[in-house]
Amino acid sequence: MAGDEARTAGKHYVIHEVGPGARVVQGDHNTLIEAVQGLPGGAELQRQLEDLLARIASAPELDADSRELAGEKTRAVATALGNATESPDGLRRALRDARVFLTSTAAWTWEGLRQVLESDAAQKTIGSIAEASTRAAIQGLIGPG
Repeated sequence: MAGDEARTAGKHYVIHEVGPGARVVQGDHNTLIEAVQGLPGGAELQRQLEDLLARIASAPELDADSRELAGEKTRAVATALGNATESPDGLRRALRDARVFLTSTAAWTWEGLRQVLESDAAQKTIGSIAEASTRAAIQGLIGPG
C-alpha cells in the first residue's frame, strides 16, 4: 500500500505509490529469482535458490566482495537453468564458472547449489536438453564437487 512503512533494526523503509501488478521486495539481502518459475517445479526451485542466496548474503565468513560474487554466480546459474532448453550451453558455462569460484571461495555454497540442481525439478529440465554431450557435460559439473 502507498505509504506503508516498516522499521527493521534501526532502518526505516517507506514504500510509495506501488501500482497494480507490481512486486516489491523490501529490506536487506532480498533476492527474487524468477527465471525458474516457468519450469516444472519452478516454485520450489525458486524457493531453494532464494534461500541459498539469503544464506550467501548473510554469511559472516565471506567478505563483502566474495558474498557479492557468490550471489552473482548463483543467480547466473539460476537464470541459465531457466533458459536451459533454449540455451543449454549457457547453463554449462554458468555452472563451470560458478563451480570454479564457489568451490575455491566457500565450498558450502557450491554444495548448496548442487543440491538445488540435483532436485527432481531441476533434473527434469536438465534431462530435457536434447544434445546428449551438453547434457552429459552439465551432469558432470553437477557431480561431486
